[in-house]
Amino acid sequence: MKARIATLSLLILLIASLADCSTAAAPPPPPATNTSTTTPDNYVLGSGDQIEIDVLGEPDLSRTVTIKPDGIISLPLINQVKVVGKTVSQLEAELVRMYSKYLKAPTVSVLVRQFRVSPIYVMGEVSKPGRYDLTYEMTFLDALTLAGGATGKANLDGAQIVRVENGKSKTIPIKANQVIQGKEATQNLKLQSGDLIFVPQRGMGIMDILNNIGLLKLILGL
Repeated sequence: MKARIATLSLLILLIASLADCSTAAAPPPPPATNTSTTTPDNYVLGSGDQIEIDVLGEPDLSRTVTIKPDGIISLPLINQVKVVGKTVSQLEAELVRMYSKYLKAPTVSVLVRQFRVSPIYVMGEVSKPGRYDLTYEMTFLDALTLAGGATGKANLDGAQIVRVENGKSKTIPIKANQVIQGKEATQNLKLQSGDLIFVPQRGMGIMDILNNIGLLKLILGL
């Protein structure tokens, strides 16, 4: 009976939080957060990234473009270029190679002007449950903070991350109390697009946690 009440309460809370995304969702990140002047060497380009391509001395060839869902951009002379999955330095080398067919010793620079954003969900015993924008290098603790932190009823060491990889869903347990105290830094996982963070209520058994997660996945289409 208690499990049914907890599940019903969670459903009501979820619907209320998603119905008012303007309140629950994170505000757009400031330009300094989402606009790059230097891009990390290991950052892999993906659809939705806005990139600036500068061909030195060739303003007609320079462009600022957004990578399309198919991972392809269109550029003068060389037409379509697949860029998804490449780092900035790899793309620069590729563009130099391609433009060398038309220009003598071209110099090409690539800058990520705006990083792509994807959804994540923080639900359960947090102050502001709902959908948030995933920004580059966001971690579990970042998302928990963004959602206003845990409520007084939360079982932080029962927190779970639900993630879909290769078409399969998996649940990753997180000892959030340890993360907050800085004792388990390795558990402060970097989040991925579509991740669902669930913070259960104290006293909720593992089966109740899994049942609530299953309900959330069904509602969110995960």
